[in-house]
Amino acid sequence: MSDISIPGVTASKYKTDELIEGLMKVERVPRDRADADLKLYQKQQKAWRDLNQQTSTLRDTAKSLYSYNNPFSEKNASSTNERAITASATRDARDQSIKVSISQIAAADSFLSREVPEDGKVPKGEYAFSVGEKTISFSWKGGSYRDFFDALNRRSEGVLRGSLIQVTPNTRSMLIESLKTGSKERLAFSKDALAFALDAGFVKKSDATVITVKPDAIQTRPVSNAVAEFSAPARASNGYTLEYTISVAGEDASAAPPPPPPGPDTGKPGSITYQEITIVNSDSETALAEAQAPVPREPVSDLSVLSLRSTKGIAIPLPLIPEMASKMTVTVPLGEYGDVNALLVQNKNTARSVTLENIKIYDPKVAGDYVPVNPVSVAQDAIMKYEGISITRSTNTIDDLVPGVTLTLNEPTDKTETLTIKPDTEVAKEAIIGLVGNYNRVLAEINILTQNKPEIITEISYFTPDEKKEAEEKLGMLQGDTTLNGVKSSLQRITSNVYRTRETNAITLLAQIGISTKTTAGAGVEASRMRGYLEIDEKKLDENLKSHIQEIKALFGYDSDGDLVIDSGVAQALDANLTPYVQTGGIFPSRTQGLGTRISDTQKKITKLDEQLKQKESELKAKYGQMEGTLNSLQNQSNAISNFNKQNGN
Repeated sequence: MSDISIPGVTASKYKTDELIEGLMKVERVPRDRADADLKLYQKQQKAWRDLNQQTSTLRDTAKSLYSYNNPFSEKNASSTNERAITASATRDARDQSIKVSISQIAAADSFLSREVPEDGKVPKGEYAFSVGEKTISFSWKGGSYRDFFDALNRRSEGVLRGSLIQVTPNTRSMLIESLKTGSKERLAFSKDALAFALDAGFVKKSDATVITVKPDAIQTRPVSNAVAEFSAPARASNGYTLEYTISVAGEDASAAPPPPPPGPDTGKPGSITYQEITIVNSDSETALAEAQAPVPREPVSDLSVLSLRSTKGIAIPLPLIPEMASKMTVTVPLGEYGDVNALLVQNKNTARSVTLENIKIYDPKVAGDYVPVNPVSVAQDAIMKYEGISITRSTNTIDDLVPGVTLTLNEPTDKTETLTIKPDTEVAKEAIIGLVGNYNRVLAEINILTQNKPEIITEISYFTPDEKKEAEEKLGMLQGDTTLNGVKSSLQRITSNVYRTRETNAITLLAQIGISTKTTAGAGVEASRMRGYLEIDEKKLDENLKSHIQEIKALFGYDSDGDLVIDSGVAQALDANLTPYVQTGGIFPSRTQGLGTRISDTQKKITKLDEQLKQKESELKAKYGQMEGTLNSLQNQSNAISNFNKQNGN
């Protein structure tokens, strides 16, 4: 009897593994189909999520173009001399040009000592330093210069700073500097610090001549003059400073003129009696001219009121006094005016009184009774002329002169410079370019998802290799989706619409400022330009931003009915149209969420099918294992019969 053979039962003999695998392949078909569905749902979910993100970015960009913080209100401040003066402007600043000249910048006291030995010591004592009204005082146990300045710096952060400067290998110079600018922030030494400052050569006793002013306060009524005499000539070479507080008060120029003066009293007629004869004088028949009211002066408004008298008797005009409602302290460096000996007030105004108070002359280098020996700089105010008016400030950063504008003074000027405040067209341009870029990305994403055309990808030059690969995977994935086709149509309609704003505004189309969908290139037609992408003519955009920025602002967002709510314009329309798609619970998030539900259900289905397949495979293995055992038993019986027959000669 030949061997029993059942093809396909075991790998070695009966090929049962191959048989089971063939049967399981059929059983896996539903599972493989579910896995394919899962991968498709995951790709679609990612596609909707990416599109939602890109569309949200476009919506946010559009909203920024018409919101309160829109870029069309940003201001740029430029200077004809950026080295000397710079400026920054807020959105509230008015477009304007400002004439400015700088006589001096604000500075802080900075004193250098003589050379001292590197191993020198600061004696024990009570040390006090003051900067303006701020005093730093501490007890010092004695020690090296370095340790002393470390102790000083720890106690005076933001007010005072001390340091060592190496002069030679064995000597140092000490530097003590105030960190506060302005003439009132003088550096002074007291207690043991004064002896230390004198010994180290920071300061010395002042021998400057004191110049007084009499009177130190003047009030001039309309059309009157006054003089404040100096006790000694203020020599230009000495670098003195004149300081005064000035105020201007208006008087009622519209009051009724005084009545005419009464005529002369002619008295009653007289009489005389002589020897009982009385002679009575008759009333005078002389007609006196009727009194006339004084002729009122022609109104005069002249802000050129102050001048300095030179030692040669010449009046040297000071800058115009400002139009102001409150007092102002003015500082005048006398070195600019030569040798002078008096302050003159010539009030030619018919309806203004001028008052000067606290008139004084001082040496800006002198702090109390002491003067620095080697000043690196001395405390002084910034002095400038704004539109011809003299201005004094304690700091070089001035934000209270021009509304919305901060000036930064860097160095004196040789001539009058101009600061120009105007719209920041570059910021507006970048915002518009950003909108167009985000618009084109959304449109490209929709084109890729809804069309199975590889050229759509190859014609997009800004794609990275990874972005290109990702685009290829989702090409045509949502072909025929009506929602996406609707979004694309809406976007193209919004960017091509006419937007009427003010009747006087000539700009009503994006194309007028250089933003359009072009369909031709030379003599032929470019397919890439027919897909709705926007292009920018930067030269045309620049020209329009310079000359029509407010009209462009209205083109992107405009309040058409005066209710203080922007309800028209390209940016507003984009925002309003895209919001239902990207907002929480909107169309795109709902699509993403719906696919998430499908993904979850499919994953559960796959898990269940895997369990079923595992059980099925186990059942098949058990069944065919039993079959294999039976066949093995039959085979053994067959072998035994065959051997028996051979032994019996059969």
